[in-house]
Amino acid sequence: MTLPDSAITTLNEALDNNKPPEVPGAAVAVLSEEGDWFGASGFSDLANNIPLEPDDRFEAGSITKTFIATTILQLTEEGQLALDDTLTDLLPTNITNFVPNANEITIEQILNHTSGIAEYVAVLSAGGGFAFVENYELEELVEFIDGVEPFFDPGTSWEYSNTNYILAGLVIESVTGNNYGLEIRNRIIDPLGLENTFVFGSEGIPGGYIKGYLDINSDGMPDEDSFTNLSWAGSAGSIISNTFDLAEFFDALLVEGELLQADSLEQMLDTIPINSPNYTSYGLGIGTIESPNRFWYAHRGQTLGFRSNLWYSPLEEITYVELFNGRSSSNLVTDILPTFRRAVLPPTPDIVTYEFDWTGQIAGFRVEGEFSYDLSQSYEDGIVREENLESFDISFFAPDGS
Repeated sequence: MTLPDSAITTLNEALDNNKPPEVPGAAVAVLSEEGDWFGASGFSDLANNIPLEPDDRFEAGSITKTFIATTILQLTEEGQLALDDTLTDLLPTNITNFVPNANEITIEQILNHTSGIAEYVAVLSAGGGFAFVENYELEELVEFIDGVEPFFDPGTSWEYSNTNYILAGLVIESVTGNNYGLEIRNRIIDPLGLENTFVFGSEGIPGGYIKGYLDINSDGMPDEDSFTNLSWAGSAGSIISNTFDLAEFFDALLVEGELLQADSLEQMLDTIPINSPNYTSYGLGIGTIESPNRFWYAHRGQTLGFRSNLWYSPLEEITYVELFNGRSSSNLVTDILPTFRRAVLPPTPDIVTYEFDWTGQIAGFRVEGEFSYDLSQSYEDGIVREENLESFDISFFAPDGS
């Protein structure tokens, strides 16, 4: 469904006005029952002044983990593995010898980050920028944690670790005999018709994807990340995609039920509360972001020159996708979604309750009120709440109107 031109203009302006200055470009999509919007701002190529387009392809980073978890859960449906299988049940010793407690760590624990396995990216990063230039196989990435103490004993706590999903990719390959990227293509990408989604290192990428940027020399300016090799991210973060395809993936997974059986999806969404700046709780390759007024299923992602957000609200039936070809701690969602709600969604006023003392007796009455607020002010979600009221008058009337 197409949004009104006025809403599209408003959203495009909000994107242009709020794009973080430290990133060259941003592509954002909002999909709802009222209509869809795909926007882009900034540049895909600074040197050649090429404007970013809404269908441009980005490195999606750790959103890859949701693809991997979906593939693992499909394999459990087929009886090829079980979530309580251990790493030593499914992987050869030339891999598990590098993983402390491998005989205790289950597939479920690597998918929900309760394995305690150390973070290989921390070791890789300690080698400096040149460590990201090499071409790596998954087995080589696991070797980076050789001799590194685990975060904790399996199942006793939670800590996000990319190594978990390198091992998950190896489990897919061990069980199926195929490259993990081929399994993702055969099980997810092709069935959903995701024409702009590819697994780096597992297949060619016709037409390539846009340039990523980071501040390499710490001068406050974005530098083109043209020297690194995304193989360092492996099955933890190697998906290339765009806002259209990522929105379609989340819709197929969470709404249409095209990728997992109901029981498997329930397992994926059975989250545990965690202490993390990125998620409120985490399940199998997917997290939640929660506040008093909002609830989202989500996954975030970041590579050296890209950052990503993929969110779905089951209450509002809104999918939100945000892709940057640079690094930033800012999120456009705090500007774009309120703008979308004001421009597109009909306001849904909150119920306001007033308490007052009453003395005397009265058989019946009706109440009328008049409220005033600043018409020039922009309100969150387009809704005026009690704290925004400047004044209000309440009158009481007897049943006869007197």
